[in-house]
Amino acid sequence: MKKLMTTCLLVGIAVLTANCQQKKPEVAPVSQSTLKSIYYDYDESFIRGDMVSAMRGNADYLKSNSSTVQVEGNCDQRGTNEYNMALGHRRAESAKNYLTNLGVNPSRMKTISWGEERPVCSQMTESCYQKNRRSDFRKR
Repeated sequence: MKKLMTTCLLVGIAVLTANCQQKKPEVAPVSQSTLKSIYYDYDESFIRGDMVSAMRGNADYLKSNSSTVQVEGNCDQRGTNEYNMALGHRRAESAKNYLTNLGVNPSRMKTISWGEERPVCSQMTESCYQKNRRSDFRKR
């Protein structure tokens, strides 16, 4: 028992030295560390009601950080390439405008449309299509 205690003491001495004074552990402040994607209804570019809290969280994050962001509009594979590029553009612009209305400086946001070129799901099901109808927010 004495040998085990000595070994533990020797192994952990560097780590334990800082804690010998019975300090309370510091708790890091809770903050949002990532920007959340938002999703759209079929053939729509308006921000849905169930996406408002994600957009508010994104706006809060952007207002408290100096990073710039690329707003990326995406679509499912239905529709022509040209139509989906235009729809992706409308989605990205809609998200940017929403964030601007929440107080984010528009000069910190750039938009791009990927159309149907960057799917996150490739199955031909409605639940998969829903995952591809989105705007992503990438820090630059």
